[in-house]
Amino acid sequence: MPTSPPDPAVDPAGDAEVVVLDAADHLREVLWLLDDAERAAGLPLVDESERERLDVLASGGTRPTNWRSALLCRGTEAVAYTAVTASSEAGRGSGDVAVRRPIRDAERVTARALMAARNLAAGLDVPHVQVWMRAVGPAEHDAAAAAGFRVERRLYVLSRALPTDDPVGAVALERLTAAGTIVRAYVPDHDDAEVVAVLAAAYDGTDDGGWDLARFRGRRSWSWFRPEDLLVAAEPDGTIAGLHWLKRRGAGSGEVYNLAVHPRAQGRGVGPALLHAGVCHLADIGCDEVVLWVDAANERAVRLYQRHGFTTRWEDIAVGSDTGATAH
Repeated sequence: MPTSPPDPAVDPAGDAEVVVLDAADHLREVLWLLDDAERAAGLPLVDESERERLDVLASGGTRPTNWRSALLCRGTEAVAYTAVTASSEAGRGSGDVAVRRPIRDAERVTARALMAARNLAAGLDVPHVQVWMRAVGPAEHDAAAAAGFRVERRLYVLSRALPTDDPVGAVALERLTAAGTIVRAYVPDHDDAEVVAVLAAAYDGTDDGGWDLARFRGRRSWSWFRPEDLLVAAEPDGTIAGLHWLKRRGAGSGEVYNLAVHPRAQGRGVGPALLHAGVCHLADIGCDEVVLWVDAANERAVRLYQRHGFTTRWEDIAVGSDTGATAH
């Protein structure tokens, strides 16, 4: 059923009906909308965990109790999708908004979708929600302001062509190897504790923190994961100094999914060495392009990628709003 309409005085898209979804309602329309919008944009418009939830639902699975979603329609046409999950962190939720591209009144439709996301979060008793939008422009920024959201995070999306000519990275890898640190493929189960130790230490205190064994193994179970695409820098004593987690995106494109160095190994060129080894691996398996997402606030990482030939292609933003709900 549609949600209660917002106050007409502040309704930015009164012609778009918000249909809150239950079970597998309108799943075919949701998947069609996302596929069509992503083809037009040339990139994913929702987080991969959201896609996993939809895939589980499509295969007959049940809808998690901490997940709410809605479809925005103009008549019989689906124009936007939004979904929110309640985080294990008290008082917070996260979500996505994906809008048809191109579409008339993109700012108004996006603002309405953001309002719907806030309502979904309130229904989950989440006091604050953070919603991601991909490949944003002025329309998305204006929509966020109109809907009462503020920008909380910005990610630069960088890319470069393959194969790579990166003498700086090649030298870093040679020096690291000469010092006894070997870059090799991850060994399932054997390396799990050390991989988690790197991720936990590297992201401690950041928005990407909270890594533990359960979280890592959950990601490892995703359909695209391949052990040979997770490279680790193994020390002679068996510890891992850093890792380069890669993803095959299809159509000749690869991704730097996660490049992390343990703080104890900083300053030894581990990051540049792993970056070089990883992009060479992607080139060897037939990729002609590599992309990555990096937090705009992480100036050190941005400079690292730029030094190795990456340039900015677009920007993703996370916008946040209080919902009026009270945490329990």
